[in-house]
Amino acid sequence: MIMTHEKVLEAALFMTSRPLMLDELGKILGVNSLGYVKELLEKLQKDYAERGMEIVSGPSGWFMQVRPQLLKKVAHLTPYSDMTEGCKRALALIAYKEPIQQSEIIKIQGNKAYSYLKILQKRNLVRAEKKGRTKLFRLTQEFERYFGEEKERIKERLESSQKADSRRNQKKEAAAMEPAAEKKEAIHEQGKASPETEKPKRKSDIDNILL
Repeated sequence: MIMTHEKVLEAALFMTSRPLMLDELGKILGVNSLGYVKELLEKLQKDYAERGMEIVSGPSGWFMQVRPQLLKKVAHLTPYSDMTEGCKRALALIAYKEPIQQSEIIKIQGNKAYSYLKILQKRNLVRAEKKGRTKLFRLTQEFERYFGEEKERIKERLESSQKADSRRNQKKEAAAMEPAAEKKEAIHEQGKASPETEKPKRKSDIDNILL
């Protein structure tokens, strides 16, 4: 098989986990003309016009992706299960709150979050920008490609899950308070029923009853 520049570009876009700029692709080909590289990429775009994959250019470079209308059919095949729980939680935080400061992520997850964020950046799922002494983290377009769903839909699910967790916690707190309230009421009724109990018990005695 003859290894043409066009085939090398196709292979590079297929293999990479992040968008590639024209100069990066030029180095892979061993050519200096960015115009020539762009011409080859535009030809590839036309060749892929009727395929399940497409070649796209954006502010961060050129990349190959599954066509958006086909994502739901094949998204379950994405190998994202190899990520650690820590990475997934960090990614969920960024998805839910973006833009979010690195310091806030560290506050929630601890110092291990530094390594989680490095992994997520290496996979091009998130990007960071300087803000004073900290960084702001946002999702990238690769995030949607990786999970096969628009980030707004994922945010909606995360928000819904967060509200459900909050409601469950409120119910647990209310349930935990009910026995104490019932005991207090019982003590109050006993005090009314018997003159002997009209004198208030010492605080320690009441505490013992409520425990």
